Amino acid sequence: MMADKDPDFMDGFDSNQSFGFMAVNEDELKDLIGGATSEEQVTPEQIAAIQDKLQLIVEMNSTCEGAGAVKAQYDELLKAKMNEIEQLVLPLLINLKKNGDKDYLYWPGAQRTAQVELQTERILKITQS
Repeated sequence: MMADKDPDFMDGFDSNQSFGFMAVNEDELKDLIGGATSEEQVTPEQIAAIQDKLQLIVEMNSTCEGAGAVKAQYDELLKAKMNEIEQLVLPLLINLKKNGDKDYLYWPGAQRTAQVELQTERILKITQS
């Protein structure tokens, strides 16, 4: 039987990467697990071990959900900060765009320095808090 060809979107991916599993038929499976079959009884110890693993998975899922909530809060905070920065930067850019038919801007040095320092402080207060 010919091996399945990888889809075109997998070009450039390492398709030989091992994920720790392999496809086997029933006879190969019996050889790998020592002749055990699905009809064999499962011991209480095996059931307890599986339940422990399931509990761990449930706890991990809970942790992931908590991480999702933290990410959502972070995203909201980032959105709010970006909105504050827009409110500081966009008025300057809009004012610079006004009167596009004039080639020169008059912005005296002392006033320009004071305004730039003020805006810089405001932006840093947002980005560094």
